[in-house]
Amino acid sequence: MMTKKQHNFSLRDFLFTYGFLLVLLLVIVYFSVTAPSFFSMNAAMSILHTAAPLLIIASGLAFVIMTKRIDISVGSIAYLSAAIGALMISRMGLPIPLAVVSMLVLSCLMGVLNGFFVVILNVNPMIATFGTQLAFRGIGLLLTNSMVVSLPRSIRFLGNKKVGPIYIDILFSLFILLIMMLIHSRTQFGRQVVAIGNDISIAEKLGIKEKRISFFAYVVCGLMAGIGAIIMSLQVGSVTPTSGTSYEFTAIAMLVIGGVSLYGGEGTILPGVLIGGITLAVIETGLNYIGASVYVYSFVRGGVIFVSMFADSLKTQVKPKVKIMEDEPTTVSNAQ
Repeated sequence: MMTKKQHNFSLRDFLFTYGFLLVLLLVIVYFSVTAPSFFSMNAAMSILHTAAPLLIIASGLAFVIMTKRIDISVGSIAYLSAAIGALMISRMGLPIPLAVVSMLVLSCLMGVLNGFFVVILNVNPMIATFGTQLAFRGIGLLLTNSMVVSLPRSIRFLGNKKVGPIYIDILFSLFILLIMMLIHSRTQFGRQVVAIGNDISIAEKLGIKEKRISFFAYVVCGLMAGIGAIIMSLQVGSVTPTSGTSYEFTAIAMLVIGGVSLYGGEGTILPGVLIGGITLAVIETGLNYIGASVYVYSFVRGGVIFVSMFADSLKTQVKPKVKIMEDEPTTVSNAQ
């Protein structure tokens, strides 16, 4: 005799699933009250404009994290590819399309290098990408002599170009997120990434070539860092020695806030990455509107990263227990 499975409301599960959405709403309400000009169309566009490059970078990093690995070199990949592109355009006088293609190829190659160290040589992902993070930034600083490389005026305006009230880079970042969402949810590669993150041994038994998929995830991550670098450079109008600094940790925080688990196999590009990006951007923009000290930004960002990772850890510990408790009645019912 079949019995219907009862689902009781669990406040704990609700908070784990929608907690950061509630926090986002509370933060918006707080800044809207303390700074009335915050709750406006201009502020909303400013928030999305600020988040645009990191949304793209985070969407690529999501694929690596979903395989239960990590890449903390994405900020340096963005910096080095942006520095190369700016040097090609400003100092070598090469055509802009050639510089853009070179940036994307270079960022893919840096992703290949990360994939080689982590997947082929089996170096710990944190150690390997920490090494490449230092190396990529060092090469960029060497090539630019730690100087600011300005972009030509002919393209600098694109970073703040609008279509009506909306910045072009917002539309572009949303388009990239849509593509990445379709890759994640509708392609064999995306499903295999999730399967690897859930259990590598089971994925291999199903015939998934774990090393090839994980390697390609690093290449995709590098490519997205290169695309994000283009937006980053256009927004500032130049490439500075600090470009891309801390992008990796901000992108990780975006992902965890948006529901992408650091333990792999879980998360979405849309709406997950978008929610995470908007949350961080809202907090930083709100602090600017209320005139907070610049030293508060790093403290708040670090606090958000800690809380989001702690929540992810708790969620991972609780979920197996919840699953076992849900399965027990079904098992007993079948036995009878």
